[in-house]
Amino acid sequence: MAAPYRLRAEDLAARGGAVALASRAAAVTYAELAARAAAVGAALAGAGVRPGDRVALLSSGRAHDEPVALVGALAAGAVAVPLDATAPPARLGRIARARGCRALVLDAAAGGLADGIDAALGGGLARVELDAEGRVVRGAAPARAGGGDGAGGEEGASGAGDGGPSGAGGEGGAGAQELACILHTSGSTGEPKPVPITWAGLDAFTAFCIDLIGLAPADRVLRVAELVFDLAWFDHLATLRAGATLATMARRDLASGRALRDAVAALAPTVIYGVPSMFMKLAAALPAAGPGAPAGALSPPVRAILFAGEVFPPRELAALAARAPGAALYNLYGPTETNVCTFHRVDRAALDGVSEVPIGVACPYAACALLALDADEEGGRVIEGPGTGELVVSGPTTVGGGPYRTRDRVERKADGLFYFRGRIDRMVKIRGYRVEPGEVEAALAAHPAVRQAAVIAVEDARLGKTLRGFVALAGDADERALRMHLAERLPPYMVPETIVTMDELPRTPTGKIDYRALPG
Repeated sequence: MAAPYRLRAEDLAARGGAVALASRAAAVTYAELAARAAAVGAALAGAGVRPGDRVALLSSGRAHDEPVALVGALAAGAVAVPLDATAPPARLGRIARARGCRALVLDAAAGGLADGIDAALGGGLARVELDAEGRVVRGAAPARAGGGDGAGGEEGASGAGDGGPSGAGGEGGAGAQELACILHTSGSTGEPKPVPITWAGLDAFTAFCIDLIGLAPADRVLRVAELVFDLAWFDHLATLRAGATLATMARRDLASGRALRDAVAALAPTVIYGVPSMFMKLAAALPAAGPGAPAGALSPPVRAILFAGEVFPPRELAALAARAPGAALYNLYGPTETNVCTFHRVDRAALDGVSEVPIGVACPYAACALLALDADEEGGRVIEGPGTGELVVSGPTTVGGGPYRTRDRVERKADGLFYFRGRIDRMVKIRGYRVEPGEVEAALAAHPAVRQAAVIAVEDARLGKTLRGFVALAGDADERALRMHLAERLPPYMVPETIVTMDELPRTPTGKIDYRALPG
């Protein structure tokens, strides 16, 4: 069996003067990217980083330094541990300690945050500092007292729980040489949960994506997601593997629909992969239709739009399709622990603004099965043919190869396609009835004035557990009108006791609705 694809500096250098990275201010060729990545690798080696060691990545500016840092760490054989520059330093310090990171590659703007991480660690990580274009401006000095053997704490440098440099198994069971990176999701214990990503998984995923949309050197892929989000690994790895250009946006370009629209116009991407809420914001910022004038379209035109991470409301998806008339649309599905495991090319002719879009069929590398759910929502027998149950996934992109129980309720219809039906673990009992808040959210989102919707369960001293809805509006509607709308579609126990209007629903750093930030 052939070895899986790995990112190598010599392969990048062979592409010479082709543009690898492009921003509004500058461009970096593949030869320059390879040279700058090699300089990062040399600086890491000078700090004692060996193949298989963990290296933390931190960028506050999100310029070309971040892809250079990623390529430098991966090409040197290190395991990348991306850190969220919007998170508190104490949290980042806990991640660095738990993963046994030996060094930190950062941009100058992240210096203060790195100081906070060092304080949380009780000692300093060796640092490699880059300028905005990815040039090494400060090599790694030996770590200060308390950090000389990496950031290993209770788990030490072995990184127990994610297959550490020693090659010991753990969560995922991958040895150090098989690991490319470790991402982190919210953990049920209150601590960040490590998700190891292997080269075999990235090989399968990036090869599939390149084939799916015909990604080629002529393409420009808009860099949207943060490195801590699995969507970013399409942006970086699939783009560089195909020899295409990564069009980099600053974090501020994602702050508003207008800023995003202007960035797209300036960077001229041909491919965009993001969460639905981002595309909704972008579409809303385009000129509206007027007397005798059609609605404004994305310009320059985009040829492929891929979305994942949350459900795309049918009406909003139809609106986006109208603003990107020539783009192929793809719905990709999969939690971080499986990466993308199902896909669906959207049929434009079926976009009526009402009908749901399926999450499609299993990717060629993923084995997807449905487990029937008993009264306690626990999985049992495998469902053959149509039915609804918990989706279970196995394959090279899945943690440990699987099987991984997603805790997502999924229906397979007679047409053989999968349809997302919400999270099993968001199930609540209201007046003795089982309620999936996602179903209430979908009904709220179907109101023509509702742009975004979220529903949570809250404790009420008088009524016990009740539902509370939250909406961001695109038109006029008061709480009474919204409750009447729901009453026409749902049984009384599924209609929220209160519906709160907000300017925007809170979002996590990866762009999903932050349910924990909603006022309970």
